[in-house]
Amino acid sequence: MHYAAHYNAPLEVVEALYKAYPEGALQKNNDNNTPLDLAIADGASPNVVALLQGKAVPPGEDELLARNKERFLQLEKELQTYMERHDNVHDDLTAVLDFLTDIKENHPHALYCAGMDPDEIVDVDSLLREIRRAAAEDSPPPDPSVGGNVTARTVQEEVVEDATIPARDEVERQLAKIVGYDELKNQIRGMRRTIELNRGSTDTVERKLPPHLCLIGGVGTGKTFVARILGEILYRLGAVPTSVFLEVGRSELVEKSEAKTVEKTKKILQKAKGGILFIDEAYTLLPSSARRGSSRGDHGAAALKTIAEALPNNDPFIILSGYSSDLQLLLTNNAAGFKNNFLLQIELPDSSPEALAAMFLVKAKAKGYVFAEGVTPEYIAELIQDNTKPEWRAERNGRVSELMLTAVRAMIKQRNAGESSADNGRRHGRSVSPARSVVQVLSPISHRFPFSAPENVVITVEDMQNAFVNGL
Repeated sequence: MHYAAHYNAPLEVVEALYKAYPEGALQKNNDNNTPLDLAIADGASPNVVALLQGKAVPPGEDELLARNKERFLQLEKELQTYMERHDNVHDDLTAVLDFLTDIKENHPHALYCAGMDPDEIVDVDSLLREIRRAAAEDSPPPDPSVGGNVTARTVQEEVVEDATIPARDEVERQLAKIVGYDELKNQIRGMRRTIELNRGSTDTVERKLPPHLCLIGGVGTGKTFVARILGEILYRLGAVPTSVFLEVGRSELVEKSEAKTVEKTKKILQKAKGGILFIDEAYTLLPSSARRGSSRGDHGAAALKTIAEALPNNDPFIILSGYSSDLQLLLTNNAAGFKNNFLLQIELPDSSPEALAAMFLVKAKAKGYVFAEGVTPEYIAELIQDNTKPEWRAERNGRVSELMLTAVRAMIKQRNAGESSADNGRRHGRSVSPARSVVQVLSPISHRFPFSAPENVVITVEDMQNAFVNGL
């Protein structure tokens, strides 16, 4: 091994000797040199030096060439597979883009459901940008526990933003005014698609919406509010030619005699021509023994008959509202003549604690309030769930959020009054808080520029708790 290292023998020779007698690499000759010393001194190849050092011998050129050739063939096969897949994906992508382009041309509003803005789409490139943007918005926010400095929006911010920032599409802008009621919104979107399909239909048999509709729901479910939204949407879509929206109840239709009732009802129908007539609690027009002997008698049936005569003309478009059971009495009453004219019925369910929490947040935000840490939709919904009974909520629905806001505002005033008293005590002790000193400085111009300390507009967890403790 000493001779092989000294005379630069081929690697194969040194390797054979090393495998036969590995300890020989450490043996010293008469000059006190090991084979490694001789190999280094006489300029042996790096492979021989590595072998004598006990390291793995780097592959030779032939071995490297064989390995790289094998790897190249493997990559070539993988590339071919990817190209075949790409062709399939490209065909699928082309089909999807053609489909979306067709939707953009014929039913652009439908793209809002996928998070895309049809107004931003003018060609294929802009369509791809909208698809990527919608996909990015649908991606889940980063997990703070994994790392990164991006802070996800709170659910509270999303709730308030969704209800306060209008969409670009007019129909979606109107629907954004309704907090919650996703099923209702989808039903209205379905109405929109039907109206737009009818508008562009070339069928010999014209497809139409049911001519009139019913809004079914309990007290406080927002029937009147939703009816107004519907009126604006139907006008925007061209389903009714004018923006007229007339709200009436029994008292606006019924007079002291049958003749005057008919005359008054006809005037109401004429006034609502081209638009929408909203009849609140329409079932109160049905005959009732409780009204016999009253100053106006029981001439609601005359009003119903007059309205029924106008139903086939579809002008005005009529919306009825009321409880489900009460409206069914009206719709199934053959004498009233309303049967088969109100096939489209939209039901407004009782508000859940989550929906009431969202309503409260939107109302409070609109009044200029901000929310302290911990005041989240989940926390508010839990408070509502634990401190109110379902029966109580069902009797009030959306009005619960108004009661909550009134109670919370009272708690804030009470809290600020307590802080003011404490501050007066500190002033007598020659200690003035910074917030109070600012108020004092601004007091000469407060009649022109009303000033509120920041804490006056902050809703805290304690405010929420006290609002429920003291009763809504």
